[in-house]
This record gives sequence, C-alpha cells and structure tokens, in this order.
Amino acid sequence: MAAVAPVAPREEGWTRVLLATAAFLLLVRAPGARALLPIVDTIYLLLPVLAACFVAGWAAGGSASLAGAWLLLTAAILIPGQSSGSAAYHDMARGWGLLVGAAFGVVCMSAPGIPFMRRALAAAGLALAGAVAFAGSAVLSLPALSRAFAAEFAARNAATDALFARWLPVIGARIPAAAGWTAAKSAALERASAAFAAPLVPALLVMEAVAACAIAWALYHRLSRTRLGPPLASLRGFTFGQAPAWALVAGGALLLSPLAHAEGAALLAANVVVLAAALFILRGAAVAAWFLPLRRAAAQIAAWAVGLALAPVTAPAAMGLGLTDSWLDWRGIARARRPAAPAPSHD
Repeated sequence: MAAVAPVAPREEGWTRVLLATAAFLLLVRAPGARALLPIVDTIYLLLPVLAACFVAGWAAGGSASLAGAWLLLTAAILIPGQSSGSAAYHDMARGWGLLVGAAFGVVCMSAPGIPFMRRALAAAGLALAGAVAFAGSAVLSLPALSRAFAAEFAARNAATDALFARWLPVIGARIPAAAGWTAAKSAALERASAAFAAPLVPALLVMEAVAACAIAWALYHRLSRTRLGPPLASLRGFTFGQAPAWALVAGGALLLSPLAHAEGAALLAANVVVLAAALFILRGAAVAAWFLPLRRAAAQIAAWAVGLALAPVTAPAAMGLGLTDSWLDWRGIARARRPAAPAPSHD
C-alpha cells in the first residue's frame, strides 16, 4: 500500500487575518480611499486570487472539491450584477481581478520555490502584461488607462460631494467641532486625491493586487492543509534585494531626462518610482516595528491607524528609514551589538 504524504497543519490565529480582510473589503469604500484607489470593489480581487490558491493546492495534491467550490463561488460573485461605478469600471474591476487571480495561480504552480513577495509582484506584472495583450496597447496604454480612471474618479467625487452636502450640515449641527469642515473643503480634498491617483493607476493596481495576494495567501493556509509555500513572515522581518533601489534610480532618472516630455514615458517613470517608494515605505515600517515591537493586536492596529492618519509625515519618514536600511541594515547592526548569551556552566 502506498504511503500517504503527511499533511501540514493549518496556520494558527484568525484575529489579524480577519481584521486585515475586513479592512481590505470595507475601508476602501471610505470617501478618501475611493478618491485614491482604482478598485474599490476589492472582493473582485480577493475571490479570484483565493480560488487560484485552491486550484494550485489541488494541483499539489489537495482537495479537488474545495477548488471547484471556490471557483463556483468566484464565478457566482463576479458574473452577475453591477458593481459600483460606470460600465467601464465595472468591466475593468472584474477583468483585473480575473487576470490577477489567473496570474497568481500560474506563478504558484510554475515557480513554487520563490518567496511570496516575488510571487505577488510577478503575478501583478503578468496581469498588467496580459491586460495590455488582451485589450491592445492603444486601448490600455498608460495614458488611456489614466484617462479612464480619471473619469471614474470624477464620478465618485460627484457622488461624494452630494453625500457631504447632505450630511455635513447635519453633523455640524450635532457636533459643533465639525461645523467648520464644509462640503467645499471635502470636495477640494477629493479632487486633489483623484488628480494625484489618476496618473498612478498602474502602480496603485499593483499595490492592491499584492495586498489581495497576501490576504488570500493567509486565508488559504488557514482553510487548507495543502501548503503552497511557507507562511507569511512577520512584518518585522520584511526585506528585499537591490532591485527596488535600481528601479527607483531608473525611474527618477527617466523623469529628469528629456524623454520625460513624452506622456507615456513620464507616466511609466512616475509609476515605477511610486511602486518602488511603496516597497521602501513598507521596509521602513518593518524596521520601525522591529525596534518598537508591539505584541498585542490592539496596539498594532492603533499604531497603523495613527501612521495612516499622519501619512504626510510618517510615509516620508518610513521611506527614508527603508532607503537607509537597504545599505546600512539597521536590524543587522542592532543584532550584532547585542551581548552574546553566556555559555552554559558545566559545574
């Protein structure tokens, strides 16, 4: 009789994963996030990636019925109904989710040994390439993509303006401290966010795709015992090689070069810079978390909330910390300076 391969235990702990999932699905619908993030119906990102994980698990010897069930659930959610936004956004949101899910499944099955972050970035890159290949470069070029989402952001802002015009006077009457915050100020902030986000849609799509892959990876390994790879490491240990630094340098050089006068080249350079900067911000946050460890989930949530609220200050600080860590290795220096543990006595 053939020996049965051992099955790995499920990952422990649901609190942080469920909180991250809820934030990914719900907080993106807040007015500020709607003016910044391209895909606000993030269920259309998460479900295809989770289904792809179960398909990859089935290919690795896992349950075929689970893979089929998640595929059916994904189809049931994505196919019928109309998501929020225009028809163009409706098609792009579902199409992008399917491309990311398919690409992540292909990467997991074809390169099972690479680390998770490389898998997620490779899947997002493949999805972008597939979008261009399927839609045609003239239709889904960087300028065309920016213009399409600029129209979507404008429609979202119009809806938010109407909501604020209706409710801010009511809130101001009940909470005097909020009376000075007018609908005009809110609308101006929304428009500024949209103007910033529209040219950077490709980089923002990649960031959302990586976040969806991370949450789906964590959920899958708590729902299935067929491993696709090691569990996600703690943020405190997050690091990477020199590729993002070179991408940051190359993107900055292109922005400063005469080629930046071409619309497509300038958009490409700006998206490369923003994506590399986001990785360095995350690395800086990892260094800060290493030096200021917070054991309780409530303290970690509070720290993230404060960091996001003070993003104009904390994001540049984290980026600077991440950049310097790429050549100084702050965590390595701290570990080297720790006193060695005394040798055990044999007396």
